[in-house]
Amino acid sequence: MTAYRPISLDDTDIRPLADEAWGDGYPFVERMLEDWKSGGNRFEGPGARLIGAFDDEALIGFCGLNRDPYTEENVGRVRHLYVHLGHRHAGIARALVGHALDGASIWFPRVRLRATPASRGFYEHLGFEPVEETDATHSKRLR
Repeated sequence: MTAYRPISLDDTDIRPLADEAWGDGYPFVERMLEDWKSGGNRFEGPGARLIGAFDDEALIGFCGLNRDPYTEENVGRVRHLYVHLGHRHAGIARALVGHALDGASIWFPRVRLRATPASRGFYEHLGFEPVEETDATHSKRLR
């Protein structure tokens, strides 16, 4: 059974997933690590969180939410969703996004994200709508 809980990259080793993501053509996980180390994005602040998915004690995925740094509006941003190759198509990504957004309406009236062409249908299935906005492909109203 998959367990979901908030994580900190100070005490959670995501290097195996970062290496897998890099090899799979997704450099955003490496950027997430660099941002964490530099303090550029540590998923801190009101409404921010980084959620991990675990199979026993092994981290198999994660998803973050924080204030969208690309707009001056009070908007959240879903960031850095990644699931281990061997655990895909099992509902883990959907659950991670759900856990990241759980209670987020207290902080953000809507959230945005930038989806890859391959992931657009996934996000639209979760209720995100395509938008023509700078630095975002999709948005979802939370309240």
